[in-house]
Amino acid sequence: MLIAFAGIPVLKGTNLPELGLLILCNWMMAPPPKSRKRKSADNIGDKAASTSSNVVKSPYFSTTKADSSTTETGGSKRLSASFFDQPCEALAKALLGQRLIRKVNDDEHIAGDIVETEAYLGKEDSACHSYEGRRTNRNKAMYMKPGVCYVYLIYGMYDCLNISSRGDGQAVLIRALEPKEGIPTMQRHRSRRRKTPAKELKMKDLCNGPGKLTEALCIKTSEMNQANLAADSSIWMERGDLEVKEADIVGCPRVGIDYATKEWVKKPLRFYIRGNGCVSKRDKEAEQS
Repeated sequence: MLIAFAGIPVLKGTNLPELGLLILCNWMMAPPPKSRKRKSADNIGDKAASTSSNVVKSPYFSTTKADSSTTETGGSKRLSASFFDQPCEALAKALLGQRLIRKVNDDEHIAGDIVETEAYLGKEDSACHSYEGRRTNRNKAMYMKPGVCYVYLIYGMYDCLNISSRGDGQAVLIRALEPKEGIPTMQRHRSRRRKTPAKELKMKDLCNGPGKLTEALCIKTSEMNQANLAADSSIWMERGDLEVKEADIVGCPRVGIDYATKEWVKKPLRFYIRGNGCVSKRDKEAEQS
């Protein structure tokens, strides 16, 4: 008759020495217990690195440490208030190459790099809206802190975007952009007033003028006037990819200011990037000087 002792079947009547020998033999023949493999910290780190290498980051959301003229807002690197706080002529040049970004909706941004500007120097400048210290509801933004948008209508239908600088009544007109993001949307916006909307505009013609760029980016006086570029969530600027040096900048007289005094008509207060195809109008004489 079989009985179980310590989980081992034995015959009834087996004496203790025989039983002890049987248990010892059974223990020696048993396979070793399986050990649980422990994941090393190195393996875990490798897996994490592999996962992170597949993450695609939006160009509008950067964790790069900003310099003193930029700020991190909502994870997005943008030009800060200190960037705009400089004399008007200096700001007009500094804006060349910077990226203007317009948020159309939650899923889309339109963007272009500034390639042409004009400086308007306040009460002494007879071409300026604030000439002789003029203050109206229309030009109120020119007297606000640097970095505020001054958007106004010309000919009752075209909007123009200006940015206030240091100095009362002074601002920079944005004359042209090189399109970078949201180009199909720019094409759609620009086609609304065209007689032949089915024909696509050339890239260089999308934003090569103050009224064209505001139409392409949907910048309207009723919505964007007095918006703060350093804080607004629907329009802002970021540092562009291109470093524009002084030698790359052409300085020449401004466009369409025949109403001003001769002295101010001739002043070289229009600035553009030499050789850029998206400039509204080249000044070949200034380029050669």
